[in-house]
Amino acid sequence: MKAVIYPYDFEFISTLKYRDMLKDIEIVYLLSPMGFGNSGRDGYYLQDEKSGYIIKSELADDEYANIDTLLITESILKLPITDRIEELDKILSKCSYVVNMAYENDFSKMIGKLCQRKDVKLIDNFDLVGNKKVINLNSVGLPSERNRINTPVIAVCGLAPMTQKFDLQLYFRNQLLHNGYKVSQIGTKQNSQLFGFHTWGEPLYDNTFPETEKIARINQFIKDIEAEEKPDVFIIGIPDALVPYTHKHTFRYGIPAFEIFNAVSPDFTIMSLFNGEYTDEFYEEMIKLCNYKFNIDIDCFYNSHFVPISLSINANDLSYSFARRKTIAEGKYQVFNSECIESKELYDYMIGCLQQYGRFKSY
Repeated sequence: MKAVIYPYDFEFISTLKYRDMLKDIEIVYLLSPMGFGNSGRDGYYLQDEKSGYIIKSELADDEYANIDTLLITESILKLPITDRIEELDKILSKCSYVVNMAYENDFSKMIGKLCQRKDVKLIDNFDLVGNKKVINLNSVGLPSERNRINTPVIAVCGLAPMTQKFDLQLYFRNQLLHNGYKVSQIGTKQNSQLFGFHTWGEPLYDNTFPETEKIARINQFIKDIEAEEKPDVFIIGIPDALVPYTHKHTFRYGIPAFEIFNAVSPDFTIMSLFNGEYTDEFYEEMIKLCNYKFNIDIDCFYNSHFVPISLSINANDLSYSFARRKTIAEGKYQVFNSECIESKELYDYMIGCLQQYGRFKSY
């Protein structure tokens, strides 16, 4: 499928960067509303490198001949409903397929009706990778005891959302596949299905089961993946945050992290942070917190590009600004930044840690 991405913004940059790993989708154009302020900029507009794509605010009639698919990103939910309908109605008249990444109930119903009216095939509900990639805890058996996961597990967690966790998940996946390893993966974003791996999705937040039973079923689900896919390594992204950020922005109080870390014990864990300068005392406190609350060891930290805008702290939704990467000062703990994921430095460190633990053999 040859796709136009709409609406395109910074949240899709990591997907664009690793587009060679996409399953059955070729990105042709990036489309962004005028109000986003991205028109005319390079697709990697927050980074120093060039993507080869120029973001457009609209497509010319002859450009529609180069695509057959509209891929709707989660950022569609940032637009007013009237703007969504008007622009989508125009694009759908030129497309044969729609891939919907915005799993919000009202919007999903709206886009379904619009596609039906336009006689456009809606590729939704994880159709790209099939039902086996969707976590359905109802279909997972309840183990008599906690399964031991024999495959090495890499966990990517964040002190808060918007700390480039998905970038790290794709980075590790790309490096491992490039080095010949077979990877099984559960991602933190709906975009995970575009790359052909599992995603947590809404079932993780389903209240059908008590917490103890949910943990057991998550453990069984991961064991089932191990038995079926027989990977050399697991990558598991941890949704939301490890702890509440403020009294208003609690990010589910770290409950998803608690459930997952009780279901599986990672062999290597990286914690991603907001952009900033941190002391050894801070890193030490984070290591203690994760050790006592989740029974995991933090192997290293990642200093991301994003930081909350102070004026949004008391708003219903946090807003974020992009900050240039900080130079990592010498200290007691291992800390990486985006410069490290433009090279093999972080990957080599991860492999070294797993080899040290005696659980992983490098080719």
